[in-house]
Amino acid sequence: MIVQFAGLLVAISSFSSIQLFVGSAVQVNSFEGAAFFMAYILVTAAIILLIMKFYHGNLVYLLLESLVVLFASTFLFFMVLNDIFQSAAWYYIAAASAIAALSLIIAKSRMPRLRNLIAITSSIGVGVVIGLNGFALAYILTLFIAAYDYIAVFITKHMVTMAKEISSRNLAFLIGSTDVEAMPSKYLSKSEVLEFKKQEKSHRISDPALKGLMNEGIMPIISQVQLGTGDLAIPLMVAVSAYISFINYIIPVAVVIGSTCGLVFTMYLLKRYKVVLPAIPPIFAFVNLSLGIVFAATGTGTLVQSIGFIIISIFTLAILMLRLNGGAKVRKP
Repeated sequence: MIVQFAGLLVAISSFSSIQLFVGSAVQVNSFEGAAFFMAYILVTAAIILLIMKFYHGNLVYLLLESLVVLFASTFLFFMVLNDIFQSAAWYYIAAASAIAALSLIIAKSRMPRLRNLIAITSSIGVGVVIGLNGFALAYILTLFIAAYDYIAVFITKHMVTMAKEISSRNLAFLIGSTDVEAMPSKYLSKSEVLEFKKQEKSHRISDPALKGLMNEGIMPIISQVQLGTGDLAIPLMVAVSAYISFINYIIPVAVVIGSTCGLVFTMYLLKRYKVVLPAIPPIFAFVNLSLGIVFAATGTGTLVQSIGFIIISIFTLAILMLRLNGGAKVRKP
């Protein structure tokens, strides 16, 4: 929500003078533009997978992270500083923005725990930049990415491989939270219990409270949730594009509410199914539901468009739930 509302605020405050021009100038080639961005994403994913396969150092990954953070954060800082210091020359603001972005990169190298903060600033920058291309392009691109996310997580599974590699290297392409969850051993597989006992012997756990739980058959399991920066930037892109194209506050706020509900629903599915999930499809589904409701309530577009958004929402959720109920084993909490 920080990413969504902060990014939307930046867009509203910094682009009021050009929002009408941008919103009307790019929608003629919206499908071609979305296809270009999608091709860029696919090529980038292929390059990263090749690097992961043949390169096992750290320098290339750090350079890639630095480039993304430098571009996205510099743009964000430029918009904010330009709005604050409107009388200053643009090149002074650009230099200050680049220095601030570089400072973030250096600070993260010394304090790895800053990863989430840097992931947030980068997501805001990327979401605002792409959102300026108008609603049609942003919506079509989100549709493409939702399909790609589903395939990459459930079918090819290369997104899972990439996420594990990125997480292990603490790169600012993920925002995450880690906790310890008490899990009854009867809900774990035999191999998981054996692995836990092996780890228990090697680490020599001495905490009495922890040992008491284990004697009762309760296993302390690391519970970790990782969300890609794309899962933050994509809904922001749609929200910003809605503001730029429709020039009102109701529709972009509805997009933010929809994306937030979609993420909450994703967290529910994670707790229920305990499998790796693509976040964009449920977010996209709830964004469509919000768009269908707000289009009908405000009279934006036609009734057919409103119904179309709701149908796409139901169709997306149906495909996701069929996959989960058909291919995933539900574990009772």
